[in-house]
Amino acid sequence: MSVVPTIKRKRDWFAVIRALAKHKVSMHDIAKHTGRNVGAVKHWANGGEPKESDARIVLALLAKHDPDEYRRQQAPYDIRVEVENVIVPGDQRRLAFVEVK
Repeated sequence: MSVVPTIKRKRDWFAVIRALAKHKVSMHDIAKHTGRNVGAVKHWANGGEPKESDARIVLALLAKHDPDEYRRQQAPYDIRVEVENVIVPGDQRRLAFVEVK
C-alpha cells in the first residue's frame, strides 16, 4: 500500500487580501467580519496565518466578491488533485470521496 505524501502548503494571504481590496473590501472590513483588529489582518497580509475560523470567513468574502479568484486560490488545496497524483491508472481501489466515472 502506498503512502500519500503530505504537502504543507501555505496560503498566500497577501494575494487574498489584495484580491478583496480590488473589490473595495478593505482591511477594516475584513477585521470587522472576523472580529479581529486591523493589525491582525495586516499581520496575515505580511505572512502570518489566521486562525481557521478567520481564514474561512476571509475565504467566504473572497468567494462572494470574486468567485473566479476564489476558485484559483482553492485549486492547490483540492483533495482530488492529490488523489489523482497518487492513484496509479488502472488501480481498482474504491475511494468513497471520489466520483466514479
